[in-house]
Amino acid sequence: MSDLKLRIAVAVLVIVLALVQFLIDPISSIQHSLEIANVRNGFDTAQSMWVSASVEDYSFEIHGRSQSICAVDAQVKVEDNAVKEVRHLTSASLLPPEQWADPDWGNEVFLCDYNHFTVPQMFSMLAKTLQNSPFAVLKAEFDPQYGFITRFEDGLFASSGRLSMRIKSVYNEFLISNFKLEQ
Repeated sequence: MSDLKLRIAVAVLVIVLALVQFLIDPISSIQHSLEIANVRNGFDTAQSMWVSASVEDYSFEIHGRSQSICAVDAQVKVEDNAVKEVRHLTSASLLPPEQWADPDWGNEVFLCDYNHFTVPQMFSMLAKTLQNSPFAVLKAEFDPQYGFITRFEDGLFASSGRLSMRIKSVYNEFLISNFKLEQ
């Protein structure tokens, strides 16, 4: 009889665990926590790589959006770690420096101020995000040679259990490509 009770107890436990996973989905929350830990670990290494490379003059293309506020598709030229030139990728027109910051959003939304588009500013933004709201970071990837951020997404994450709404909404995202050292 005890063998039957053990089988019933195991079956009930399996059903309860399956229901918890189905209704609440703690596994996705644990997985997201591990992803954040990987971003933190990668951040320190990447920032050290960037600092040791002593790069101050460079250019890159940035593609990004900030949920219906700012959209960016530009080539950015940086000299002495300050943005010197922003050129639209589609029209190839040069954007005047006085238009680099959106007066309505500027510092509040990272992508609305082109003056933020330096590697040190991007590292600073990621550091603040990891410190103030780490679970908002959905993705961060780093260049294997110089360490700069090549891809970033932040937003809202919630587990996908049936009792919790499935939410993974990206608020800000950018992709850096065609990075070149300038002489």
